Amino acid sequence: GGGRMNFHPLWPSPKETLTTSLLSVGGKLFRADCRVRLLNYISTAPIDCPVAIVFSHPRVANWADPGTGDAGVAVCDALWKDGYYADLIPSSEIEAGALKLAADGRIQYGPQTYAAVVFYQPQYERPSAGEFFRKAAATGKTALYRIGDWTMDFDGNPVDARTLLPAAMTASDAATCTAAIIAQLKASGCHPQTPCTMRNHSGFNCPSMMPKPNGQCRLLDGTVILASGQNDVRGDPIQKTIKVDGHEVAFDAVGVAAVRLDKDGKLEALAAGGLKRFAVGKTKIELPQRIDVALWKDTKGV
Repeated sequence: GGGRMNFHPLWPSPKETLTTSLLSVGGKLFRADCRVRLLNYISTAPIDCPVAIVFSHPRVANWADPGTGDAGVAVCDALWKDGYYADLIPSSEIEAGALKLAADGRIQYGPQTYAAVVFYQPQYERPSAGEFFRKAAATGKTALYRIGDWTMDFDGNPVDARTLLPAAMTASDAATCTAAIIAQLKASGCHPQTPCTMRNHSGFNCPSMMPKPNGQCRLLDGTVILASGQNDVRGDPIQKTIKVDGHEVAFDAVGVAAVRLDKDGKLEALAAGGLKRFAVGKTKIELPQRIDVALWKDTKGV
């Protein structure tokens, strides 16, 4: 969902492979890099994450609580595993005003608005957080969930979560909550993106959910990305017809293929590795040989 791309030998690594130069496979790596970078030409939008996990910042930072450091990452992982991507947000962003209600009443963080929000382990939270979720519940635009109880506020005073939070925000365990969110998103027509698997490298204690090397995702500006690289780092063939906002889009490309349509279903941006053929509506591209391509409109619409 953003970040950086690094090339380096695996470390720790068996002694016999330490002297392997990346330049020996540089042609493949740099071709892959060039194809991925085509996406930079057509979009800077973040990936669409319809779910937010809002964790109690005071609880996570409280060394006296057995749950210190638990920010709900496991809940995020469970959602990403099934292709329902989720953002992880500290509750202090409510007080800061960054986590807010959008004009249409949905909960919003940056450019992202949410179909579902989980209040994760709200212990030691400020009453203002409860007020925020009561306002969100009144609009009915974002489904609200809660994992864990709330019996003490930030100042150590006893509280009753039932009076601070909306009635719909009843407590449940992580597994029940995750299943309910996925069922709700499916029922509302929110399609999953590429499923993920847990990845970790030897010697690095930072496992993370990684999308599988073949699949599809969407960005907030409407860009749809197809990726295929399970067998060849440079990319595998993508010969596929997909639906984008109800319009059929056909690709014959390699590794990466991305498209964005305007409100009338006309081509607004295109990026593809090894493009041979592309078609949407009356727009058709047929090339005599495969080539990496990016098409976009500048600020003047050219």
